[in-house]
Amino acid sequence: MKVRFNDLTSQWNAIKEDAMSEIEDVFNNSSYILGPYVERFEQSFANFCNVDYGIGVSSGYDAIKVAARSLDLNADDLNVFMPANTFVATWLAIKEAYPKSRIHLIDINEYGMMDLNKLEEKVKLCHGDKLYVPVHMFGQIGEDVGSLLSIKGNYGGYILEDASQSHGATVEIEGNTYVAGSIGDISAFSCYPGKNLGAAGDAGVIVTSDKGLAEKCRLYRNYGSQRKFEHEVQGYNHRLDTIQAVVLYHKLKKLPEWNDRRVSIATRVRDELKNENLKYYLSKNEGQVYHVLPLLANNNRDGVISYLNNKGIDTNMHYRDPIHKLKMYPYKSHTFPITEYACEHILSLPIHPFLTEAELEYMIETLNDINLESL
Repeated sequence: MKVRFNDLTSQWNAIKEDAMSEIEDVFNNSSYILGPYVERFEQSFANFCNVDYGIGVSSGYDAIKVAARSLDLNADDLNVFMPANTFVATWLAIKEAYPKSRIHLIDINEYGMMDLNKLEEKVKLCHGDKLYVPVHMFGQIGEDVGSLLSIKGNYGGYILEDASQSHGATVEIEGNTYVAGSIGDISAFSCYPGKNLGAAGDAGVIVTSDKGLAEKCRLYRNYGSQRKFEHEVQGYNHRLDTIQAVVLYHKLKKLPEWNDRRVSIATRVRDELKNENLKYYLSKNEGQVYHVLPLLANNNRDGVISYLNNKGIDTNMHYRDPIHKLKMYPYKSHTFPITEYACEHILSLPIHPFLTEAELEYMIETLNDINLESL
């Protein structure tokens, strides 16, 4: 049996009938840049995140960069804090927005999230402006995210959520439910095709309830301009493509149902995984949306991956190499032991809303059948 890592064709087929007439309208009216379809998606996604404003942009990378620039931080004295285990785009986007910034990588906790105790230890030592960039890895929001708000309150600064893996995730903070994107001062989402909410190409979206920040984001994404020929700041060309906005709007209507299916799959794997060499690598917090389904292989990760692939089950790694081990990273002496352990042992399983019950049962049976001595 073949178990694919994702199934984007079925996603398209689920929205095709509704989306195609509007895509034809885009072509018939030559309305390719911004316009009402982009505005409709922006407001719909803002409502989904329980915030006031959405700003569509050209990628998740650009969402982080534009969101960071909108904060107008002290470019010469800025400390940025982010988890050591995240996709390299988080680091690169901040570095492009503020080339002189000091980016402090923070080791992770047992579930792959930024360790907030280690964060506070580092923050205490830093002066100047502060920007906290929590990354909601794997579609989960850390249950201790309330502590991040306390750190911000005690030491100052801003929170920019990298919510690229967590469209629709929720968390309880002091009895109140918060949606991913509504916790920070401003938040960035990737809508890369493989995300829970994925476009038909590169796309991203920024959300905030701060009107001033929203207006700045709209400036920065469009050459620093609100009106043609008038340029107020040195901006970028990071507008959301209109066709992508149509695709995203119709997928957004399906997203709660699709996320529920991901929850069902992850729960089955968590409850039925019996192989002692494989550890379920997520917290049991409610509100997760399971962008990926990560496991840790205690031994012989490469052998486990090869075994699964030979059985027709696709795998991936999130992520194989931590940022501080990449060639482009300038500080070679840094070490983050928990991050390094995770990157050496992690593998990600298929989890998408069109995974069939037969495929799910086959995947669980195959995981439980893995014998280290036979690898």
